[in-house]
Amino acid sequence: MPALKETRRLLSLPQAAEELGITVNTIRAWIYRRKIAFVKIGRSVRVSEETVQRIIDRGSVPAIEGRD
Repeated sequence: MPALKETRRLLSLPQAAEELGITVNTIRAWIYRRKIAFVKIGRSVRVSEETVQRIIDRGSVPAIEGRD
C-alpha cells in the first residue's frame, strides 16, 4: 500500500491574517500580486500553514549577542 502524503493544514484568509497580525485586505493584496502562495478549492481561497510560517521566518530578525 503506498504511503499517504502528509496533509497540510489550510487556513482561511481571516485565519491567516490573524496569525500574522495583519488585515485580510493585505492577504488579498498579496495573493492578487502573487507575493504569497495560495490554494484555490472551487471559489474558496486558502493559505497553507507552511506559507504563513515562511512569512514569519523571513521577517524574523535575530537578536544581537552581548547587548544588555
